[in-house]
Amino acid sequence: MTGEPLNPRLLAQLRASVERNPTAGGARAVRMLLAEVDRLTTSLSATVPEPKDACPLTKTQMAIIAATANGKHCKAIGRDLCLSGATVSRYRQEAMRRLGADTPAQAVAVCLINEWLPKPAVTRPQPFNLAPVSGLIAYRDRAEELRQHPGRWGTVATYATAKSAAQSAYRLRSGAFTAFRPKGAWQAKSYREDGVHGVRARYIGTPATTANEGS
Repeated sequence: MTGEPLNPRLLAQLRASVERNPTAGGARAVRMLLAEVDRLTTSLSATVPEPKDACPLTKTQMAIIAATANGKHCKAIGRDLCLSGATVSRYRQEAMRRLGADTPAQAVAVCLINEWLPKPAVTRPQPFNLAPVSGLIAYRDRAEELRQHPGRWGTVATYATAKSAAQSAYRLRSGAFTAFRPKGAWQAKSYREDGVHGVRARYIGTPATTANEGS
């Protein structure tokens, strides 16, 4: 991977070479590569429209913004667009500059507000549900139980995906959940066991510390 888009002329040369030498060593691998390039190109064309005339972004920049809106990081976007992660990052920075945005999220918002990025191009994220370990155990009860045993790890909740578990662990550590305050009094980590994603936490303060501290 050179970090630059595959040149159409190069692709044409590869196709011609395979057609001339269908049984040559590596021909099958090249055909598979070309098929994957065609698939990715078709997929991007179907989901990312040509930017309107008023939009300051190129089609590649718009594709990167759309992928960013769908939660993809630069390396993943690069794999889809046959670019390096560093190149995607540079393209996105340029797109942000053209849009007058300070962050990728703001760039996405600008494109949505101006209807340069239609809503169908953005996948609706899975609802963020904080499911308790069982219906009988509320988060505040679980937090209180762990609070009485400082240093002991315990499962807080299970989740549908690794991403939602990791997000919950981060929010717990940062004090975003009232039951797990004050910030810094808890350690939390996501895990996966037998196909189940979850979060474990342990209290590192003192039993006397209450959830209202640090609010």
